[in-house]
This record gives sequence, structure tokens and C-alpha cells, in this order.
Amino acid sequence: MRWLHTSDWHLGRGFHGHSLREEQEQMLETISSAVTEHAVDVVLIAGDVYDRALPPEWAVASLEACLQRLVDAGTQVIITPGNHDSAARLGFGRGLMRSSGVHIRSSLEDAWTPVQVSESDGGSTLVYGVPYLEPQLFAPALGLDRAHHTGVAAEVIRRIWEDVQRRRSHNGSAGEDSPVKVILMAHLFAAQGAASDSERNIGLDVAAGERPTHHEDTIGGLTVVPLELFEGFDYVALGHLHGRQRLSETVRYSGSPLRYSFSETQQAKGAWLWDSRSPDPAQALNWDIGRPLAQLEGTLAELLSPESVAAHQDSYVQVKLTDPIRPERAFHRVQEAYPHLATFTHAGRLDVLRRSYSAKVEQARTDTEVIEGFLEHVRGGRGPSAEEQHLIDQGLEAVRP
Repeated sequence: MRWLHTSDWHLGRGFHGHSLREEQEQMLETISSAVTEHAVDVVLIAGDVYDRALPPEWAVASLEACLQRLVDAGTQVIITPGNHDSAARLGFGRGLMRSSGVHIRSSLEDAWTPVQVSESDGGSTLVYGVPYLEPQLFAPALGLDRAHHTGVAAEVIRRIWEDVQRRRSHNGSAGEDSPVKVILMAHLFAAQGAASDSERNIGLDVAAGERPTHHEDTIGGLTVVPLELFEGFDYVALGHLHGRQRLSETVRYSGSPLRYSFSETQQAKGAWLWDSRSPDPAQALNWDIGRPLAQLEGTLAELLSPESVAAHQDSYVQVKLTDPIRPERAFHRVQEAYPHLATFTHAGRLDVLRRSYSAKVEQARTDTEVIEGFLEHVRGGRGPSAEEQHLIDQGLEAVRP
């Protein structure tokens, strides 16, 4: 059987004030096309289907249309909610959808109650979909004294293996000798996974690119789930981290199909395609969806050069201006050149930017110098022009008794 591992769709999310609706609808079309092209039997969506608990109406309608296309193609779909989703809302109607081949595993008990998928060779695969489990909410229900991600994951996985052994023993006693594979889906932070800027903190503040490790002696370290917990599974489909990555031959993050932060500019995007009948490891599917991202740094003249504008005017752009003194109308001129400008900062002269406005006011000897200091502060070091100085003098003269 062929399995497509994807996650972190974040339907309804924007990008620095820009709508991503068009890109996300293209993303769903790409996923549907990949399922048809590669004859995928089961799609695994490991959390963060939506970007928030109350997604926009178009996102809900788009998800329904995508699921309908997948079901019409004869594909089964298994979904777990992530930390961005509302498990209760995402799980609405799950009992009714089960008969159509859409399985939503949104409750605690679902974690150790598998979706059983029959394979063509007579064997079967047990898929255990673990929804995102906030430790403070679920540790008591699991009988745990301490609330942390490692403890919750360890207890859930222990119960999963109990269920696996019970099912295997039952098959043996019934005279059945068919192979049983076991897949785990989970939405969490696994050790050695690399973070991005766009993931919401789930107990550990991690900088983009950092790969935290499990540590028994700290709460932050216990947020990171050790890879040893995933031993024995035939495949582990993880969600939460937005970069597609392989932590071992069987433990993988699919990453988000779209780029949701500039820290993901160089990340490979797509999904994993796994054939349970093949001895080969999962295959990476590469997708290039939506506008490219560009991180530009330089003087205003460099950024407005015809070569730079031609190369990046259709990209979402992050601009860092390095002119010692901020040029006049710098932001508006950059925005005119790059209509999809996402972020804009001015590095400026450090000796100017480090001086606070309060210090400038304290040093000012006249009303004119107070105003000049304010303009320098908000403009990154650029004081009033001759015309502006004339208007300042006129204004002060008009209000003086």
C-alpha cells in the first residue's frame, strides 16, 4: 500500500498581512493531484489542519472539497488535530465520516484505538492517530503525577503497544498468521527536530534552526520527546515542525506544504510517500507552491536597482535597509518596487539608533532641538530638511506668546 504523510496545512493562515487563500487552495489541489498520480491508498494528516480553533468559512469549505476529492478517488484519510486545531470542532461528524473512509482521531481514547487498514497481501496495518495532548489537561486522565509532553507521550505509546500485543495475540489464537504493521501519527516536538519561526510554542521556546534534545532534569527538556519512544513502529508520521525532515529511517516530519515564515526560505517543502510493500525508505515529494520568499539586505539604491527588482518583485520580501541614515520615503519607495513586501526594518547607524529619544530630549536646549531630536529618532537618524526646518520655525513662532 502507498501512504502519503502530510501535516501542518494551517488553513486560514496569512503571511505578514497578506492572504494565503489562493496559495492554500493551490496546496490542496497539489495534494489531491499527488494522491492520484502516485495511486496513494491512505493519506495521513498529522495535525494543524487549520491555523486556529475558529477557521474562516472558506477554509472549512476548502477542506471539505479536498476530502471529497480524496474519497472519490478511493483513498482513505486519517486526520489528527494539532495544537492549532480545536479537537472538538475538527472532530465534528467523525462517526458519520468514518463510513466514507475519513477517520478523525480527536479524543484521548482514539490514541490507542487504531484505524485498521487491510493490505492486498492479506496482512493489515494498524494506524494509531494521537491527537495533540496538552499535558496540563491530559496528564491527570492518564494517571500521571507530572504534566509534561514526554510523560504523556510515553504513557500513550505504552497503551498503544498493549493494544497491539492484544490484537496480535488474538490473531494467533484464532489461527491467523498474517503480518501486522504498526503506524504512529503524533503532533509533538521530537528530539533532534529542527524548528522554524512559524511554529507555536508548545512548552519550549526554540529558535529557528535549533535542534533541542530530550533532558530528564528540566521541564523544557521534557517537552522534547526522545526518539527511543518511537522504536518498534514501522512508520512514525509526525507533525508540528514545519521543515520536512528525517529523524531516522522510520521517524519523519512531513513539514508544512507551504512556507509560513522567512526562516523557511530554504526549506524543502512537500510530503513523504511511503510504500509499505517496498523495502526502500519513504520517498520525498517536492512541491513548489505559492510565491517564493526573498530576504534582501542592502542600501536603498541597491534594493531599488533594476536587477534586484526584476528578480524579486513577485516574491514575498523581507527587507533590511542598511543606509546609515534612513532615506526619505524609504518604506514607500520599497513598497512601490516590491508590492508583496512583508517586513521592513532599517538597521541604521548604531550610534544613532542606540540613543533613546528621552536622552535626546534631555540634551536639547531649545524647542527646535526637541523637535529635531524626535524626527531623528523616528527616522533612524535623518533630521528635518530645509523645508521642514522652515515649517518648524514658523509653527514655533506662531505658538509663542
